[in-house]
Amino acid sequence: MHLFRNLLLLFIISIAIPNKESGSYLPKSTPYHTRLLWGKDGIVRKTKLAPTSRDEELKLRLKMLQLHQKIALGSLGAFYYQTYLGNELVKGNYQHKEMHSKFSKVVWGSYMISAGLSYLAPPALIYDKRISSMKIHKFLSYVHFLGMAVIPYLGYRISVSDDYDKALQLHQNVAYTTLFTLSLSALLTFLPY
Repeated sequence: MHLFRNLLLLFIISIAIPNKESGSYLPKSTPYHTRLLWGKDGIVRKTKLAPTSRDEELKLRLKMLQLHQKIALGSLGAFYYQTYLGNELVKGNYQHKEMHSKFSKVVWGSYMISAGLSYLAPPALIYDKRISSMKIHKFLSYVHFLGMAVIPYLGYRISVSDDYDKALQLHQNVAYTTLFTLSLSALLTFLPY
């Protein structure tokens, strides 16, 4: 269903948008970071990494966001397993310590690749200011990105802190909040925009 909708959208775009020079068209309300990257004088254009037409940009956007979804779902599954390993450590089952440490790098790395694909994607056709499932998804992404950014440090703090229990509780609270917001973000992608 999503594939059909995306193909239909690309068809409509190719008819509705005149072939302007790439980068000369940005929709209203384009986020600042997207303008910085994809604007007429944006970084992607100056480095000549941008596709040569708006149609090609939109095709690239579609591929990047589809890959973002796939990697994000994989990251989410890996994060659930990582949470299981962490809970085993808390219960005193230290045979999972090495796996928890190694797997944290897999979860963090795949999450950041997924986030990068979304963040660096070419501009959308339109940016609507109304509340939608994708707006909520984007808002939650700030929360889970922040969580993912600090979880490794908080995990390190457990091993060097004078107050082990407090450091562990903070790490768990941030990890659970991050997992919850990431899960909710994933669910929102299955709703209509």
